[in-house]
Amino acid sequence: MKPSPWLVVGSGAIGLFWACKLKSLGHKVHLVYRSTDPGKKITLDSLVDESGQQQAETQTYKIKTFTASTLEKQYQKVLLCTKSFDLVEAYQQVSEHLSDEADIVCLCNGLGAQDQLQKQIKPEQTLWAGVTSEGVLKIEPNHIKHTGLGDTYFGPWLPSEAEKAFPLEGFEVQNIHQRILEKLAVNAVINPITAIFNLHNGDILNDEFQTLMQATLTELERVFTHPKFAYAKHSQHLSYDNLKNRVSTVAKLTRLNRSSMFEDMRLQRQTENDFISGFLMKNSPVKLTVQALLYEGINQPDSRPEVQKKLLSLT
Repeated sequence: MKPSPWLVVGSGAIGLFWACKLKSLGHKVHLVYRSTDPGKKITLDSLVDESGQQQAETQTYKIKTFTASTLEKQYQKVLLCTKSFDLVEAYQQVSEHLSDEADIVCLCNGLGAQDQLQKQIKPEQTLWAGVTSEGVLKIEPNHIKHTGLGDTYFGPWLPSEAEKAFPLEGFEVQNIHQRILEKLAVNAVINPITAIFNLHNGDILNDEFQTLMQATLTELERVFTHPKFAYAKHSQHLSYDNLKNRVSTVAKLTRLNRSSMFEDMRLQRQTENDFISGFLMKNSPVKLTVQALLYEGINQPDSRPEVQKKLLSLT
């Protein structure tokens, strides 16, 4: 019996990237798009690391594309590459084409959507959550550019699933909650600040934002190291110095990039604010003054100038 193809849902930058990556690893791939058909060929301007030197090369991958309504096959594994707020709906649109024991894999920002999805999947299906630091830019519907080398990890969302094997070798970790929290911490600093102040990622390291950075990191340390935080056993290591190092490293490595939240606001698209600052505010055992301001600055454009003043006056 032939192995079923990977079903990749989402034709954004990460969805197209992973469709190409799976294809390059020798897997058959079917790609589901929502509005714009990327066509049968995806062009990837990829980065390869040759002896520590990043070099670009262009490759084209033939990939079958479908809308959810035109799917006919049954699939054993699906990779959902969507915005956090679209995750559950993306699963529901293809669920009738997934086997009762399918591996459900998701790759999205923030926290909260994974729990929502876990409640929707069938009892014998396994949810694998993922996190990535790959930099990818969508240039055209069928053309993406790999802008930064990174790592991708997947792990079982429920501890009870820990004995199962992930359907891709070399990507599985058992501490996926810790990995996702580490990225959430970075996103909770870089994403809203760059979006509110119209900055490239590296600009947050400028002197004028250092007081704001310190206030943001100090507050996040109080959440992540608090014993009553919902994910405390996975986040105790996120001290001020640890957080500062993580944020500074990402800001330097992606200094010329625009964060996903900056891009969403620039293009007047819905942001993942509810799954980053919103998640922290909802789940924090302590009051989050800075995150509340950042949340307001993203969700209420009319109050943004006033929010900017308040953020820059923090001590």
